[in-house]
Amino acid sequence: MKITDLNTDCLLVIFKYCSESELMCLAKANQHLGRIIDAHIFYPLTRDLLLCGHRNEPCVEKRNKTHLTHQERLQVSRNWLSGTYRERPYYHHAHLFPTKLFLERDALYVTHDSYLRKYRRPATEALPRWFDEEITTATRSDISDFVKKQDTLFAGRISGACFLCDENGITEQQMHQPNEYLYSVDFVNDVFVTSTDACCKVWQRSQEFGLTHFDQAMKLDHSFKSLKLSADGEWLYGGLYTDKGRRALRAIHVESGEEVVYNSNTISIYDLKIKDEHVLFTANFDTTFRMFDRRIDRDVAIWEDPFDSSFYCLEYDGLYAVLCGTNRHARVNLYDIRMPKYVQLFFPGRTRQQSCQSPVYSLACDSQYLFVATDHNLRVFDFKANCGVRRDYSRIYDFNR
Repeated sequence: MKITDLNTDCLLVIFKYCSESELMCLAKANQHLGRIIDAHIFYPLTRDLLLCGHRNEPCVEKRNKTHLTHQERLQVSRNWLSGTYRERPYYHHAHLFPTKLFLERDALYVTHDSYLRKYRRPATEALPRWFDEEITTATRSDISDFVKKQDTLFAGRISGACFLCDENGITEQQMHQPNEYLYSVDFVNDVFVTSTDACCKVWQRSQEFGLTHFDQAMKLDHSFKSLKLSADGEWLYGGLYTDKGRRALRAIHVESGEEVVYNSNTISIYDLKIKDEHVLFTANFDTTFRMFDRRIDRDVAIWEDPFDSSFYCLEYDGLYAVLCGTNRHARVNLYDIRMPKYVQLFFPGRTRQQSCQSPVYSLACDSQYLFVATDHNLRVFDFKANCGVRRDYSRIYDFNR
């Protein structure tokens, strides 16, 4: 009798006595055994992995360019935790400006001065050297923020001009005074929001005779550094640039204008992400990353940076992993929201053009790659690379103490 003649239950009893490396060798040696090992052993192990988990199809799965087997998921997730990766710089620019990123399965969108560039993602490497498409308008001021949903892209410039790019073409409109500095934009369906250092405005999109126009529906005397609309467009969540009362997290009802001041003890919020309909993540000036629950009106978890750096941006994988970009040394912290402290720190290396004193202006990631936007270039970390170098800083704070 051959081992392949045994039924699945018998094979699983035998596999209990095999190590993980032995199971991987068996899976490579025989396709039938490989399918059983993958479905009954590796599949349950990978459901809740950081950045490689697949429970309930998290958002990071939608950004993966290549399909990872469950064996590969185990190894890649361990590389994230151990700090094993290959780093490569892309798109150096001498002129200093804060770059914004947006990652999809097939493309990476990168702001470059007054342009928005689309880089089509190849299957064999992280990024190509040349952009596939360049999106811009007649206005030549820097793009400070943009949002892309399905085939619609909405971007705002520091001068207060915003443009919409969809299947009907590009429409640009001056939404704020030129002497205001635009911080953040967002939209859901026909509701659009913009915020500057002076105020926040809610807009309603209207279309007539094939032309698109934005009508102001509400003006708020708040300066939101970061803002997000709820999935149904009913609520606007915003983080104030400064609040002396240390209640910088707010919610605005879009229809009525009702304002809710949340009980989150922070003076300034640099970035905000929606975890679900009840929970918000905030990256704060006061060197903390917070998880706020609207149902009980309090911060349910607070993580502090080990080196007292402010958090400029954050990225969420849809399950348990949160990446936070700091304001010094282009450092990125990896957090597991089930754990009380960071699980890994990533320090980009130096290049001939840059000594890496830059903040992290924007982050994007899938299961394999981490994209870090700095002052003068884009850093890409590949956690699946066979020739990755281990840089484990998970206990650096313990050593410093």
